[in-house]
Amino acid sequence: MIDIRDAFFDEIYEIASKDENIVLITNDMDIFSLRQFKEKYPDRFINIGVAEQNMVNVAAGLASCGKKVIIYGISSFLVYRCFEQIKFNICSMNLPVIFAGVGSGLAFSFDGPTHHGTNDISVLASLPEIEILNPGETFSAKLCAKLAIESDKPTFVRLDKGLFPKLSSEKNIVDNSFSILKSVKKINIITTGSMTQTAKEVSEILDDKGVEVGVVDLFRIKTISNEFIKMVLKESEKIFVVEENSKSSGMGTIISHLITSHSLPVKLQIFGLENKQLLEYGEREWLINKAKLDSDSITKKIIKENLI
Repeated sequence: MIDIRDAFFDEIYEIASKDENIVLITNDMDIFSLRQFKEKYPDRFINIGVAEQNMVNVAAGLASCGKKVIIYGISSFLVYRCFEQIKFNICSMNLPVIFAGVGSGLAFSFDGPTHHGTNDISVLASLPEIEILNPGETFSAKLCAKLAIESDKPTFVRLDKGLFPKLSSEKNIVDNSFSILKSVKKINIITTGSMTQTAKEVSEILDDKGVEVGVVDLFRIKTISNEFIKMVLKESEKIFVVEENSKSSGMGTIISHLITSHSLPVKLQIFGLENKQLLEYGEREWLINKAKLDSDSITKKIIKENLI
């Protein structure tokens, strides 16, 4: 296993070795993959310091001159602090700037509510032009790097941090949008980001109890592909969304809108964080357990409330 950030930026590094227009800007953030980029291409690496709003403005200027700009910083700072700059200076002009925001969900557990990325999906989804990618394992992280570089739209990549396994491969990726980790059934779990492994564990516990469920990793949260609607939503009778995000305004909300807008007869249950600020400090596992988003708690609720 490798750090999911390294999986993403190693791919960016390889692409940048063949494309001199790629520029990387950071707000004093560091990671191993960035060091080799800085050493190899110092004239294409800008550490702008702790000045996120100015960083977005600089990216807009460079993108207007034909550069492919990647911004790397803590997700919560990029989204909440720079919303005005992202909306007007990037999205209004539809500039293909890539935001690599690290710290989705509760990744920065001990840093508290200032660093939590649990409401960013709803904030970003309000911008019509922007695409949102959320890889939950190393193969899709590499793929998301390619997709972001190839896109002609503003793209936000929600990156986690730490060691993540490789769960996907080319054979189970559909439409560069989602990965079928377990074959689609009438009952399916749709997950994204850090909850991908948890969703698989839930499905395995349910399998042991005689209940077969499919598992789909939706790493393109916006814009969701027609293939996902056709192959997953229209084939489902019951969907469990599992996400490390506010369940009032996350991926589940987007899926709920799709179900209603297509008049689909699908029952939906969202497992996510409650719509409140988490003011507690502790390890990520502790926070997840407290929120009852661990695999055992999710499975127990499904069975206890007869949701299957």
